[in-house]
Parts: sequence; C-alpha cells; structure tokens
Amino acid sequence: MTDHPTLSEFATNETTDSRPASQPSTDETVTMTADERVATYLIEDQMADLTDAIREAVQNGIDSPGSSRVLVSISPERSIILDDGAGVDLESTEGRRNLSVLGAGSKQRSDDETIGEWGIGKGAIIAKGAVRIWSHDTALCFDYRDRRNSGQWADVSGRDGQLVDAEHHLEGMLVEIDHYEDEVPDPDSYRWRRYVRDLRKRFAYVQSRTSVSVVINGKPVDNGDPLEVVADSPHPSLTRETEDVILALEYTPHDGLDIYSNGLYVTTKREYGLGGIVVSKGNLTLNFARNDIQSGCDRWQRIDDALEQARNDLYADVSDDRLTAESREVMIEAMASDGDDASDVQWTDRKLFQLATESRISLEEIQAAPKIGWADGAQKGADKLVERGYVVLDTSDAATQRLRDLATDEDTSITVPETFDVGEQAESKGVWTGYHRIEDESQLNADQQRYLRFARVLARELGIERDVYYGEASADAWTDGRTYIVITDSAVTSRQRAVWMHDLYLVMLHEAAHETSSRDRPSHGHHFESTFRSLVEDPDNRSSFAKLVQQVVDEGFESVFDEYGVGL
Repeated sequence: MTDHPTLSEFATNETTDSRPASQPSTDETVTMTADERVATYLIEDQMADLTDAIREAVQNGIDSPGSSRVLVSISPERSIILDDGAGVDLESTEGRRNLSVLGAGSKQRSDDETIGEWGIGKGAIIAKGAVRIWSHDTALCFDYRDRRNSGQWADVSGRDGQLVDAEHHLEGMLVEIDHYEDEVPDPDSYRWRRYVRDLRKRFAYVQSRTSVSVVINGKPVDNGDPLEVVADSPHPSLTRETEDVILALEYTPHDGLDIYSNGLYVTTKREYGLGGIVVSKGNLTLNFARNDIQSGCDRWQRIDDALEQARNDLYADVSDDRLTAESREVMIEAMASDGDDASDVQWTDRKLFQLATESRISLEEIQAAPKIGWADGAQKGADKLVERGYVVLDTSDAATQRLRDLATDEDTSITVPETFDVGEQAESKGVWTGYHRIEDESQLNADQQRYLRFARVLARELGIERDVYYGEASADAWTDGRTYIVITDSAVTSRQRAVWMHDLYLVMLHEAAHETSSRDRPSHGHHFESTFRSLVEDPDNRSSFAKLVQQVVDEGFESVFDEYGVGL
C-alpha cells in the first residue's frame, strides 16, 4: 500500500514571527485566526441532525463536475450518497486538502455554477457517524468519535482520517455514513420518514436549475417546472419570470412562500402575505446554517422588488372580503412605507379595516370622516355608534390596530382624523348608559336564552326572590338589591356547560348578597363579604346546585326548563 501522510498537517497553517516582542513595528499586520474550538463547533454544532449531513453530501455530489445524477440511500444503520461526477483525486495534495480542511475547496460564494459555498459541510458529515469517502482508487476514512474498532475505521479517530486503497476503481464519489447510534433516531421512529420528506423538499427544484437528478431511496426527486406549480390552483395566482427569479404565487397566505436558492430549499417566508414558491436563478447569499438569506444579498434585493410588484398585482385579483388579517397587515405596511408608491393610491379604497360592527371600511372612508373613535371589540356602545353613522374602528382586529400604531408614528405617511372618546360619545347620544336591560328577550341568541332560563331556575332553587333579566354592561351582572338581578354576557367565562353553570351559580349568589344597588360603585365591605361567603358555603345551596346540574345532565335543559315553567 502506498504511504500517505497523515491529514493533521492539512488542518492548520501556522506561521511564526521571529521579531522580539520588545520591538513592535507600526507596519506590523495582525491577522484574525481561529482556534481549536471553532473547528470543534464546525464539526459538532453547525448542523442540527442527520438530514443536514446528508444534504451537504448531496450538494457536493450535485456540484461535482460532470455529475448528472446523485443516488441517496437512507436507512437506520447507514446513509450512502453516490454521484457520477468527476470525483476527487485523493492521491493529490489538493484533493486531500479539499476533503480534510474545513473551509477549503473549489467553491466560491459568488459562484453560480455550484450550490454549495462555505466548504464546511464535510464537518457535519463526520459528526454523524464513521465516514468513508471513496473516489477513484482511494478511500478516506474518519471515525470522529472513535466508536469503531475494526475494519477500515480501526486505526482512525477524531479529525485524523486515514487514506486506504479501495477494493476497485470508482468513477464519481461515494460517501458512506455509518451512523453513530446517539446521533440518529430509534430504527422504528417516525423521524426517518420525516428525514426523507425533508430531503425531498430540500432538492425539489434542483434538477430544473442544474440538470442533475437526485434519487432518494429509489424515488426521483423532481417537482418539475416551477412555473407549473400553481397552474391548477383554485386560488387567485400568477407566475412571473425575471433574470433573477422564477415566481409561482397564489393567494394562500397561511402557507407562506417557499424560497429556493438555485433550486435548493432555504426557508419559508410569511411576511409577504402569499403562498407559492420562489426559485432564484443563481445562488442567494445564505447564512451559516443555510436556512435564511443574509442581509446585503444583491440578488435577493432584486427578487424582493419583483415579489412586491407581483404581490400587488395578485392582490388586485383578491376581493376585499377574502383578504386575511395577515394580508391586510401587509397592505397597510406597504401603504405606510413609501408615500410615492403606487400602492399608496391603489389601496386607499380597499376595505382593509374593521369597524366595531365587524364590517369593513377603507382608509379613504376613514380619512373622509370628521372624527373617528378607536375601540376594543368588547367596548359597549361602539357598534350602536357605527349604526348611527360614526366611524368607530375595532382594534381587536390586527390590521386595524396596526393602522392605529402607524397613524401615531411621525415617520409614516398615514394620517387619520382627530379622535373622540367612544364611551363619552355613546353616552351623549343615548346609545349607552353603562347598564342596559334587554326588553325584547326574543332578540337574545340561543346561548343567551339558555343562560337566562338557567339563571331563573337557579334563583328559584336557591331561594333568591328576585326577577332575573338579561342585559348589557361591563359588569357580570347588577341588581337593585331588592327586586331584580340582570346578568350579562361576561357572567360566563366559557361555553362549556359545566363551567358556565357554575359561573352563573356564583354570579347569582354574588348579586343576592347585595342588599343595595350594585350599579356604578357597589359596596364590597365586610358585611357583603360575610354574606356572600355564607351563601356560597351554605350546604343547602351547594346541594341544590348539585342536584340541578345532575338533573340537566340526565334530562337535558329543555326538559328542566319545562318542569320549572321557565320561559322568556
């Protein structure tokens, strides 16, 4: 066997300076270097799981000169990646260095002919198992964690690999990862299926960009022409192609945009309010983990401009009532970002914002109002004001809240009229006084009617000699302390039967403990607290409530209501 030098000498490149430390020079150059911990990080921590290591090996196969196909086999025991490219001459110094020095290699970040860029993926590969890299007549073996004591890995450990003569000549390159057990899931884990699924997504459009086919566990990976992705979409969609990118967009904002760098999946972005795919023509500048785009990427900036224009065109085909909250937020952000943008004019007449009645209104209509009000969705009287022609915007809607935020930001071009206090305006117009009993109980919805009738049964069972009504107020309920109790929507905290029945039990006892009016600022002093506690802890009350609940469970609400003669 041919003698080969060890590979440790290729891992470092140290120089020394013979100048004494006492003779500094103003012309001295200080070069930033990295210590041993960086190499350890690049090997052990840069990649999350086995799929990252396989991805790196597959990318190397795709980038290999002359490669037309990369075969991938994944099993719980080992992963094998084989390409039919030119391979690497491991007999040469350059070939050995490219496969042993982190950061070394023929790839450049500005090179659009290859999809890799850092030259550090080999570190991820040797961290996941004992590795054999075989090309031509030679194989390079690593056992980074020193877990194998026989065969081709018997005499290697750590970052020192061993070159061995191969059993026969191999065109291209084969990478075998004999998995470390603690680096992979259990053999019967669902994660193996996820690994295959994730890898298929990773290389979905590589063949369309590189003409290299990828086959994983016997099945080709090729999603075809990116422009055909949305051809049969039931949603508004469009396709567009520029010198930098292929866009296939559809109005499925919850799905997000899958971003592919030269056919290789990178990330999914949801801030555009669109679904579909973006496939760059050439490499994007990616971060270290290859899962996001670095700031300052010129190609992405041009793609981003094309995306925004395509989004504007696609939104023009989406009716206002179909726009999601995410899309409406995207649109308001665009309207505020640039006063000279066409969307500033285009979208002012789109009904993007929510009124207190849950209907929509446009910025153009908002700006035409003399004054406007802001209200959380639950604020009483707001909907009545809208019904009388006032503009009261519901800030529980995310896009409407964003409008409010932007309207108070001096750096944006969004302006709105002066505001009024919704509560004061409602009271002055007589649409809300704070406590309103609903006279026509037929107007209550089904849940409210059930709450009211159950509260009336409770009053009878608990010996509360007051009439029970339904009303509107910020409080859970109120009473005059003598003749009536009025419950409201906020008396119940859940639509689950067991919860709201107990809610009403406590609310009825709470109001029964009030011997004077509980409107405005009721007294909750020592006498009230003592009375309320005694009512809650009274064994007869507890027993009556428990029997009533069981009766409802056994017979149903309607049967109980009929038995007690409780109607509306």
